[in-house]
Amino acid sequence: MAGTLKPDPAFQRFNAAKESFGTYFRFTPKSIAFNLLMMGAVPAGLAYYAYSSDGQTPLRRLYRTSPILSGEEYVPRDKDL
Repeated sequence: MAGTLKPDPAFQRFNAAKESFGTYFRFTPKSIAFNLLMMGAVPAGLAYYAYSSDGQTPLRRLYRTSPILSGEEYVPRDKDL
């Protein structure tokens, strides 16, 4: 039978750094501004862009230039144009 697994030194260093992270981090005006920007403004901006441009880009026509079924007559629907 095999013995116990040999611990990985990189995982040991990562776990030690993760446990001691709270003692070194302080909320400063710079870190507060960065956190508000990354957790508030960026998601809000992306959500606004997603909802405002919903359905304006015809992705099907961007990639498909010919009908899938070539043996039959192809009549495009109004919403595909």
